[in-house]
Amino acid sequence: MSNPSPLKLKAITIMFFVAGAWGLSMGIFYFKNPNFPLTALGVINLVLGIFLGFRQLKKDSNSKIRKKEK
Repeated sequence: MSNPSPLKLKAITIMFFVAGAWGLSMGIFYFKNPNFPLTALGVINLVLGIFLGFRQLKKDSNSKIRKKEK
């Protein structure tokens, strides 16, 4: 299995951040009693977005280092 293209990885990262922010805001602020499952899933989406964003940054920095070495 090959690595996804940078454009797909950026789109997926943005989708995780948006879904995480939506889940947190709906779970904490929308309902009168905070909704724990919705908030927990929002946090999980944010963590996945951070992980994929870090992976994209690391992938970009590795490609720049390889270009400088050649």
